[in-house]
Amino acid sequence: MVGLASRSFWIFILVILLLFFVSTVTFVHSASATDLKAEEIVLRVRPIAVIDYSLGPGTKFDVNVTLNMTSINATGLHGFTLELTYDAGLLECQAVREGDLLQTFGNTSWSTKSWNITTVNSVGNVYASVNLTSPGVVAEGNGSLIGLTFRVLERGETSLHIHDVSLYDSNGTLLPYETLDGYFNNKFLIDVAMPLTLLAVMSATVFLNRKTEDKLKTTLEEKELGVRDTVLLVGLMVIMISSIVVFRGLVAPLMILFMFSYSMLLFIFSYLFSKERWYVAIIPPATFVLLYVFLRNNFVWTDYLVSIYGVVFAVLITLYVGSLFTWKTTLIFACLLTAADIILVLVTGTMVQAANTTFISLSLPVMVAVPVVPLIGTSLGFLPIALGIGDFFFAGLLATQTFKKYGKTMLIVSMISMTASFFLFETFLLTFWKIGFPGTLMIICGWLPPVAVKWMKDRTRKVKKE
Repeated sequence: MVGLASRSFWIFILVILLLFFVSTVTFVHSASATDLKAEEIVLRVRPIAVIDYSLGPGTKFDVNVTLNMTSINATGLHGFTLELTYDAGLLECQAVREGDLLQTFGNTSWSTKSWNITTVNSVGNVYASVNLTSPGVVAEGNGSLIGLTFRVLERGETSLHIHDVSLYDSNGTLLPYETLDGYFNNKFLIDVAMPLTLLAVMSATVFLNRKTEDKLKTTLEEKELGVRDTVLLVGLMVIMISSIVVFRGLVAPLMILFMFSYSMLLFIFSYLFSKERWYVAIIPPATFVLLYVFLRNNFVWTDYLVSIYGVVFAVLITLYVGSLFTWKTTLIFACLLTAADIILVLVTGTMVQAANTTFISLSLPVMVAVPVVPLIGTSLGFLPIALGIGDFFFAGLLATQTFKKYGKTMLIVSMISMTASFFLFETFLLTFWKIGFPGTLMIICGWLPPVAVKWMKDRTRKVKKE
């Protein structure tokens, strides 16, 4: 078993590199192609969610009601009528425009009406009717049916509800459809779910590390990363991230590498803690591979299992690789990684691009997504926020090394500080920031202050004794 783990050592170092392709915090604002439902025609409000604190009273924003034909066999569209309702105490519809879908296929006739009912129910309503004037002509494909401009009256939240829809072909036959409502929110937002998830993963990592460290050190033959190894590790991460963006055709090999590495990780831990019974150890990796192969496009995987496995792998990789770090190499690694993360996320955008173009499309367990709490409900479900499992590894590594260096009290202080820092940064992101943000920066800003204070106190005490 020692030989097996030794040969797999650099495989897991490579996994660490790959994990940080998605070392960012991402807030989901719009639906993707995978959100399409079973019907051949889907009507939706675009963007599916407008969540923007800067849209205060007096500001304006635009949305579109779009139509997607999700099958090449879908019957063409000759015309439609629809209505859209919203909270008239919060929004006022100031303009309705004909979309481009039907216009592309010929002349159209259309009528529209909008009104606000500012009574007890405060209901606003938009009515639109458009059809092609030439008999027998139909529109095909995807496009906008109507565009709307809203003026914001107050702060709050409201759905943009599509209803009373009629879609018909050139014979007047009604067409089946599904709808995805829009959502507007300009309130100040907070979230407690992800900070608590981060705290739970750090706690689990430290607890399990105390029980597994001796056995893992034996397995790894007492290997440790030196200063040069740590600098090289961060440098390789930057090179690999850039390479993934340049060579996008590596998606398939990347998936195979991840599946192999994750399976090996599961096998090694299962082997070590099943008293080296290989026939037992093979069950967890086999289950993981089968679930991914058969359920990767199913909501059970994408909504639940991918995040559960993300947490599991974050803990396991921290336990496995974390034992290779010393306090000195941890400090160097933390500083270099945070600097690289800031550059790749905020300056070049390479990290975010790599995540969006490769890992997310493959449904690999490289991010953990949880619903924002307090809950924000949209037509696609509760709004989630996602954090790369590289950030969970980073936080777990810092917590584990802090415990080894300074003990239990300092561990608790540092974990609370990291959680609080993450919460404050995340509150800023939810309210004001609409793109990816480096999670390492959020974490290290909470870890450094208490550690620095502890170091200064110890140094002062040491000087006094001398």
